[in-house]
Amino acid sequence: MSKNKKHKQVTPKIPRDDYVYGITKDIVSSLTLTVDPVAGSFSIAEIDPTTITRKITYKREDKDDKVIYSAPADDFSLFLDHFEQLKTKFDYLLAVDTNTDKKTFFQDGYALSAASIYCIIEPIQTLTNQIPYKHLASYVILDTNIEAKHESLGWHLLIKHHIQTPFLRSQRIGIIVDSELGKHLDINSRQTPYHADFFLPPNVSLIYASSDKPEIFANNMIKHCDTAANMLIKEAERRGLEELIKHGPPETGTAKCFFVKGAR
Repeated sequence: MSKNKKHKQVTPKIPRDDYVYGITKDIVSSLTLTVDPVAGSFSIAEIDPTTITRKITYKREDKDDKVIYSAPADDFSLFLDHFEQLKTKFDYLLAVDTNTDKKTFFQDGYALSAASIYCIIEPIQTLTNQIPYKHLASYVILDTNIEAKHESLGWHLLIKHHIQTPFLRSQRIGIIVDSELGKHLDINSRQTPYHADFFLPPNVSLIYASSDKPEIFANNMIKHCDTAANMLIKEAERRGLEELIKHGPPETGTAKCFFVKGAR
């Protein structure tokens, strides 16, 4: 397991928009805003609470705004910074990224991918200025379907093998990912599966963070996952796949998944 990483916030050169939005349950002509002066929260009665989301974006010329962070929220206030807001929503946080060899590595009928998982091992409510996180696990994925995308398979490996303990089933878990942002609302509300026919456990939600803008801790965590997954792909290519191909049936669909001890 790797040493703790401690994130230092980066001041971006391009201005960011930090806002909360939600979607109404029906078509409405007005909104009812309620302010709780004690809790410092804002609520809107007509908004579906499962759609309330905090986002950080920046503007791009001739393109849609770039989203660098998107997380479920409980209300419309912006008094708390991003990590303090997540403390109100989650107890533990993990991040996972899955990369596939862009050269379409294809050996003995298999394409090669790698997934890497980082975690904050302490309850996030106990953390203040420092946010330490460390490597938890990595996987090599071999698939006879060279067109398959394995981002959601990486999520599935994390959920199946690393948070299905009696203790963690009773905790609120946030999983930081960098893909499928357009599906997050439906996945988090259990209207659609996150992978194959699997729905998120009731205590788990997805958080989006872009790996190419490591400004806040969530972006930095997913960046470390991305780097570790790429390193694992290179190492697997160097060693070859013969030994892995000999072992085990597919874990899901056409993909074989192998836990890599000591990877980081």
